[in-house]
Amino acid sequence: MSYVLRPYQQRAVGKLLWAQKLEGADLCVLPTGAGKSIVIADLAHKLNQPLLILQPTKEILEQNIEKMRAYVDNNEIGIYSASMSRKYLGFYTFATIGSIYKKPETFAHFKTVIIDECHLVNPKNLDGMFTQFLQGIDNPKVIGFTATPYRLDNMYEWINGGKELVTHTVTKLINRLKERFWRRIIFNINNYELIEQGYLVPLRYVDKSIIRHSQIPTNISRSDFDMEAYEEKISGEEEKIINAIFFAQEIGKSVLVFCSSVRQAEWLADLVDGSAIVTAKTPKKERERVVEGFKSRKIQTVFNVGVFTLGFDHPTLDCIVLLRPTRSIGLYYQMLGRGVRPAEGKRFCRVVDLTGTVEALGRIETIKLVKRDQWELESEKGSWHKKPMYSFNITEKMGIDRI
Repeated sequence: MSYVLRPYQQRAVGKLLWAQKLEGADLCVLPTGAGKSIVIADLAHKLNQPLLILQPTKEILEQNIEKMRAYVDNNEIGIYSASMSRKYLGFYTFATIGSIYKKPETFAHFKTVIIDECHLVNPKNLDGMFTQFLQGIDNPKVIGFTATPYRLDNMYEWINGGKELVTHTVTKLINRLKERFWRRIIFNINNYELIEQGYLVPLRYVDKSIIRHSQIPTNISRSDFDMEAYEEKISGEEEKIINAIFFAQEIGKSVLVFCSSVRQAEWLADLVDGSAIVTAKTPKKERERVVEGFKSRKIQTVFNVGVFTLGFDHPTLDCIVLLRPTRSIGLYYQMLGRGVRPAEGKRFCRVVDLTGTVEALGRIETIKLVKRDQWELESEKGSWHKKPMYSFNITEKMGIDRI
């Protein structure tokens, strides 16, 4: 038994089927919580050809397979993923890229590849896992799905009559990168549209910022903030941070805190009774225990470090705390997108911001793609495509000074 698709999901599948006759890779942009797994399953079923579906994590793989099982017999589904301890092919093969990129010959018969969370593909990195693999299977037709079709990149500019070179860190839409791997955006629907249609819940913002973006130094690569420097800047503000966490627990039944370091998360967990931590180093069984406890509300508050930004599905989540600043619109959107899924009795999700990020980047309901002469990315803070976020003067001595 297949799902009954929502109108926008039907339009997305229809346009992607039509685009099969076009050369080059296609993008389908669906906000977090829009039912991307269902669209992928319905599209795969209607294409009715051997398909390779790639996703970055075990959690997303499991979600995608679950939806696919509503359309086809389980014996048509293959799983190739070390994290799942399974490596066999099927008519529809779901795989994690880390498990297959070194063995393209095994997958050379697939002429069409679907990539979930496709903003992770960096066409500039010729040694990257995706680039290596796709070249190794003779560049098949690629269909990409993402909620955030943009990434940080660098632009260079000569100033002072060509005597000085300035580098700008900017946000670029991935279909407008110079490499042009992604040829076109075939379908897009924005977050605010799904909120207006009742498919997602709105966010309500509480500004408890203890620092502003202009006060935080950048990291070595000049691509985002220096988290160690940030934590030094907010040292001495422990009482405000703890009070903000307690406030979040008062207004939310399920609280997810995005922390800037493991050290910070551990410090907070020691002070907040009944809380838990999840980081990249958390053992598998412990992570599963925390996630189950969080979803069943046995655990009210989870402090996480760079983990629950992709593929974490917890519809009853009703409060997010930003203790990790970022200038990456993609990361920012993915963090807050955890709270927009609807659930029974849930009217909105609150966002408690301690980092000045909402003020700097805008509410995510206002972040949208707009088609003019070409696609543009904007928010209530203005246009973001190629907008300089950091600028540095590269001197003749190769020193770098902020300007």
